[in-house]
Amino acid sequence: MVVLGIIAEYNPFHNGHKYHIDKSVELVKPDYVIAVMSGHFTQRGEAAIIDKWERAEMALRNGVDLVIELPAAYSSQTAELFAFGGIQLLNHTGVVTHVSFGSEVGSIQPLTSIARILANEPPQFKELLKKHLGQGLSFPQARYRAVIEYTSKLGCNIFSESQWEKIIYSSNSILALEYLRTLYKTNSNIQPVTIPRTGPSYSSLDINGKIASATAIRNELVNRMGWNTIARTMPPSSFEILKNAIKSGKGPVTNHSLEQLFLGIIRRAPLQEIKNWMDVDEGLENRIKQCAQDATNLEEFLTLTKTKRYVYTRIQRILIHGLLGLTKEKIIRFRNAGGPQYLRILGFSKKATPLLKQLKQSARVPILTKSAHYYKTLKNPVAREMFMIDVLATNLYSLGIPEEQFKKGNRDFTEKIRII
Repeated sequence: MVVLGIIAEYNPFHNGHKYHIDKSVELVKPDYVIAVMSGHFTQRGEAAIIDKWERAEMALRNGVDLVIELPAAYSSQTAELFAFGGIQLLNHTGVVTHVSFGSEVGSIQPLTSIARILANEPPQFKELLKKHLGQGLSFPQARYRAVIEYTSKLGCNIFSESQWEKIIYSSNSILALEYLRTLYKTNSNIQPVTIPRTGPSYSSLDINGKIASATAIRNELVNRMGWNTIARTMPPSSFEILKNAIKSGKGPVTNHSLEQLFLGIIRRAPLQEIKNWMDVDEGLENRIKQCAQDATNLEEFLTLTKTKRYVYTRIQRILIHGLLGLTKEKIIRFRNAGGPQYLRILGFSKKATPLLKQLKQSARVPILTKSAHYYKTLKNPVAREMFMIDVLATNLYSLGIPEEQFKKGNRDFTEKIRII
């Protein structure tokens, strides 16, 4: 059985995602496609525009056979931890043979060369990285400089600086490197492939054709509700799911939908608690606390808190960590336990029945299909703790949903798996 794995957010599922799946299937020729998908909070520290069940259905109607949720403990982390969570879930299935990801490079070889350096972390490279971080550069910038200098000193710098920049300094390629790095560090047998990213960059706000970034689509939806423009950028089935979800009041949900909750949690939390949140270091808790007292809304808070080193995405992730109580100690405990502790199925296609049967035999962690049975299915206390963070993520996310009936708690125990 050839099984293709994809790690994604589908926030929302657009033509670029469809292109990636189609090209990956064309290349790998799999029997089935499994997507590991973020739940209600994403890697950039943002609330998903609509809930995870609607987004899972988008994927199922566009070439994915099985959707597994990436636990909330990993979905809003740095590229390193996000990739670790996603790849480990694919490893834990015991059935995935290939993983495909987009990249601005479009070729696996230069990515693997760099990823091996990052996986092995030679002492000289670590010193260079430490030096550039000490100069106040953000982690991606510092790593970019460290890799260039390290390979140059070894005399194996076969790429120009512009090529290095394209490889290390582009959003998809940064994640691609982390996927590869995790594959190497976990001694995975999964074979990686990459598809050249097409269309605008991840953060582009322009919509000029049929392929646009998810950021641009969300921006159009929130600020203009331009359905005709959005329709051009999404597969018809995906567009209908999005439109129906918005019309029924299930969205849009953004961080601004939760801004009073974010500010309230920071104002309530003692400094020591903020200090323990994941990604908070070097006295950043003092700045976060003071800025939350001075700010009257989320945008003002982010503007006040941001620095050259602490960019918007990091601050946004910290907000999610505070919201969900994700501390450094918890993340270390999860890491020591081997990462994600279960396979939470959000949906599957009927033709994937043979895949599900094989999954039950091959999975290295419990498979969770009915949340109400979590205590019986998840016998490991660490797994239960991780799952309850998913439940908390849904409960708090729901407070940002426009329609009152969807604000109720414990939707993880009432929503049904999507079967297509």
